[in-house]
Amino acid sequence: DDAIVSAAYRYGKHIGMAFQLVDDVLDFDGSSSTMGKAALADLNAGLATAPVLFAAEHFPNEMDRLIERKFSEAGDVNRAVELVRQSDGIERTKDLAHVYVELGIDAVMEIEASPYRDSLVHLAYKIVDRVR
Repeated sequence: DDAIVSAAYRYGKHIGMAFQLVDDVLDFDGSSSTMGKAALADLNAGLATAPVLFAAEHFPNEMDRLIERKFSEAGDVNRAVELVRQSDGIERTKDLAHVYVELGIDAVMEIEASPYRDSLVHLAYKIVDRVR
């Protein structure tokens, strides 16, 4: 059924976005035991994730320089963390993850009620519960 395929696709797309945003937050707030990778791994790899991009709206000149050089100079990662913490980058990322979870739930609610659908809704909420 095309409607089920469409709903499942949108659920997966939105829940995948929420999962990635939560992962971005955990890179700042999590530990290696909760994440399965070292904290700040994304920054150390030169990646500008959602909290960094939101912080760049508050500190465009300084953060843009850090992003352009991929946090490669001594002190860049620590400074980026300071700027993220001084901004609302983490909170805005959490809020955006919640938006994507709700979009995913809206999509899956188009599917006929079943224990499987209920499990998908429950899974969606577990994703954002990781960063409460």
